[in-house]
Amino acid sequence: MNKIQSMSKTMSLTWLAVLMALQMVLGRIHVGPSFLKVGFGFIATALIGYYFGPYKSMLVGFISDVVTNSLFPDGVFFWGFTLSAIVGGFIYGGMLYQKPITIKRIFLTTLIVILVVDLGLNTWWVSILGKIEFTAMFWVRIWKEILFIPIQTIILTTVFKWLKQHNFD
Repeated sequence: MNKIQSMSKTMSLTWLAVLMALQMVLGRIHVGPSFLKVGFGFIATALIGYYFGPYKSMLVGFISDVVTNSLFPDGVFFWGFTLSAIVGGFIYGGMLYQKPITIKRIFLTTLIVILVVDLGLNTWWVSILGKIEFTAMFWVRIWKEILFIPIQTIILTTVFKWLKQHNFD
């Protein structure tokens, strides 16, 4: 059991709310055009999955996507991206919750999220919204997603290493 799990319910809920706020802020920080958008919300999503598990991560993914798009609209709201946030939370929670954090596990988790959510679901949603054939959009996005597998792995490895060094694991 990690430190967050052993806290009181109030403290645990507060920590979850802080991570959800962080997810909302980091999720709004992105670079690139809409079809190649690169964001940093994955960091908070991974932390939520690690500390709170797949089901709370799914719930937070749903709530944070709806609230963020209500308060800070960035284009048209689309339920498909909400589903992507839910699936991403489930994968991070399922892969990281109550499991030893190794670079192999982080790499595998990142690979699954990028293939299923970013390259699969999000490409599908962007192709629907942009009225562009899925395969055409897939080939445009695949190179960016392949590039980000090691980048996200390095970032998450660094974050989890810092958490372990400071006894937040």
